[in-house]
Amino acid sequence: MKTSACFAFGLFLFSQSAGAQSPVQEVIDNALIQQTNTNTQSIMSMLQKQLDEAQKQSQSLTDQLTRMGDPATVSLPLLDLIKQDIAKSAQAAANGVAREDRIRATTGAEAFGNNAYGLVAAVNPTVTFKDGETANRDPSLYKLQGALSGDLEALAQKSREADERITQLEEQRPVLFDQLNSASDLATILKLQTAISTTDALIASAKSDVTKSKLDYDVLMEKLKLQAQVEAKAKAEERNLERKHTAETAKNSSSSGSGSSSASGSTTTSPFSNLGWGKK
Repeated sequence: MKTSACFAFGLFLFSQSAGAQSPVQEVIDNALIQQTNTNTQSIMSMLQKQLDEAQKQSQSLTDQLTRMGDPATVSLPLLDLIKQDIAKSAQAAANGVAREDRIRATTGAEAFGNNAYGLVAAVNPTVTFKDGETANRDPSLYKLQGALSGDLEALAQKSREADERITQLEEQRPVLFDQLNSASDLATILKLQTAISTTDALIASAKSDVTKSKLDYDVLMEKLKLQAQVEAKAKAEERNLERKHTAETAKNSSSSGSGSSSASGSTTTSPFSNLGWGKK
C-alpha cells in the first residue's frame, strides 16, 4: 500500500513538471514574439513610406497634367486669323502666277481713265475735236504704258491688302502677350508661343510680298524700257535701210534708163535720109 502511494505521488509531480513551461523557453518565446512585432512594425513603416511616396508622385503627376492642360481644349481666336492669312498668302501666290498671263493680255486700254488719285488729268479713250466731234483712240499705241499701269495697279492693290493683314496681325500681338503672361498650363503657353512666332512670320511675309511685287514691277519697267530702246533702234535701222534701198533702186533704174537711150540712138535712122536735097 505504501509503495503504491509513493508511485502515484511521483507520477503527479512528473505530470506537473511536464505541463509547466521552463524559464528558458519562456525567455525564448518572448524574444521571438518581440522580434516578430519589431519586424512587423518595420514592414508596416516601410509600406507606409512607399505609400506616402506613391501619393506624392501621384499628386506631382496630377499637378503636371494640370499645368500641361489638354491641347485640344485650347482655342485661340488668332488661330483662325492666321489660317485666313495663310489662305490669302496662297491666293496671292496664285495671283503672282497669273501675272504673266495678265501682262500678255494687255490691250493698251489699261492706260485710259487713270488720274493717279486725282493728281493728273486722265487720258480718255476718245478724243474730242474743237467742233465737238469725237474719235476713238488706238489702244495698241499705249500697250507698253497699259502693261505698266496694270501691273502698278496690281501692286497697289497688293500693298493695300498687305497693310490690312499687317494691321490685323499687329493688333493681335499685344493680346497674345497678355494671354501668355496669364497662362498657367503648358498647352496654352505652347500654342501662344507658336501663335506669336507665326504672327511675326506672317507680318514679315506680308512685307516681303509687297517688296517682291515692287521688284517684279521694276523688272517689268526695265524690260519694257529695254524693249522700247530695241524697237526704236530697229525702226531707225529700218529707215536707214529703206533710204539705202530707195537710193540703190533709183540708181539702178537711172543706169538702166541711160543705157536704153544710148542703144536706141545708135540704131535710129532719120526718116528723111533717102531724100537728096540738102546734101552737098
